[in-house]
Amino acid sequence: MATKKTVKQENEKVLIIIPKPRNVVGDTETVVSVNGEMYQIMYDRPVEVPRNVADIIAQSRELEMKIAEITEGAVLKPGKAALAEL
Repeated sequence: MATKKTVKQENEKVLIIIPKPRNVVGDTETVVSVNGEMYQIMYDRPVEVPRNVADIIAQSRELEMKIAEITEGAVLKPGKAALAEL
């Protein structure tokens, strides 16, 4: 059973902006799903979303940065196979 504080935090709205990724062509929005709820969010525009959706988006950005660092490190090491060859 959720407490009043938890429910209030979930209903809290947060202003976010999702920048359009460089590799995306033609799409104007992205879809975020949290606990079965789907949110269609426009790129490069301020949008108010529930706090838990903003948290998932932030976690996703952090994970993307970590993956990019790992990939870049693996590709730039001498003697390693190129990413395209993997």
